[in-house]
Amino acid sequence: MKKVLLTTTALVMTAGVAAAEVSFSGTSQVSVSATGNGDNELNSHIDFNVAVSGTYDNGMTMATSFGYDAGQQADYNDDFALDADETGFGTGHPAISIGYAGYTIVVDGDEHDDLYDDGNTTGNLKVSGAVGGIDFTVATNIDGNDSESAYSLGYTTGDITATVTGTDNHGDNSVDATKIVVSYGMGDTTFTLTSDDADDNADTITKIGVSTKIDALTFTYVAASNGTSGSDVGDDWDATVKYSAGALGASYTLDEDDRGRLVVDYDLGGGATAFATMQAGAASDGSGDYSAMGINFKF
Repeated sequence: MKKVLLTTTALVMTAGVAAAEVSFSGTSQVSVSATGNGDNELNSHIDFNVAVSGTYDNGMTMATSFGYDAGQQADYNDDFALDADETGFGTGHPAISIGYAGYTIVVDGDEHDDLYDDGNTTGNLKVSGAVGGIDFTVATNIDGNDSESAYSLGYTTGDITATVTGTDNHGDNSVDATKIVVSYGMGDTTFTLTSDDADDNADTITKIGVSTKIDALTFTYVAASNGTSGSDVGDDWDATVKYSAGALGASYTLDEDDRGRLVVDYDLGGGATAFATMQAGAASDGSGDYSAMGINFKF
């Protein structure tokens, strides 16, 4: 009888409560890397994530997550360096998103990645949605007198996509910055034009890019000015060729400084991927060179 009463009480307490979902995911990595002329370094890393979401009777949704990171991993296809050593739970203030009627509000006490430059942070309150075919996101800070803010607007018509992002918290001096990107797709070829204006640059940065896919190969070229006074388009440039077929993916990039970057990934199946990477020519003394190889595991 006591068991029946406990079961009945539990059913009453949970009646009307949202249908919640909890999921676990993560990655781990084993790598050997060397920076510059240094010795090989063996590292291991784990990134474990817990995601919680709920759907409520009034149409609202909620989602949040937290993670545990430990060890050190090779950032082999972006920064070409070892990431900082992780020490465990890094979520002091978990981001909580609330969705309703097509709009999403995200609260993050540690502040959101800046919409203009995700290497910076701006605002602890973010709102996104769509009005009249325009997708928008606005971030602001409602704490005290701190008025950091950023925005993003996006519009697509046919094969043309245009986005505008801006912030008042760019760089070390927290200056205003605005970026306009227009892309046009024509079959397997995409053209991109970017105008990037920040108050800490002497001049507006202009980028012109083209990317085209031919069978298993994709060729990309981006030419840009560098933001200094009198800089011309082409003073900065990146040329990349990518190959993808079956389990193998590879890319090679060369830039105006004769810095070459080679990345190779091979899908081992079941969520495991082997990788190898090499950067050379970043500095004449070899201090900017980097190489790494290892295996990523997803779970």
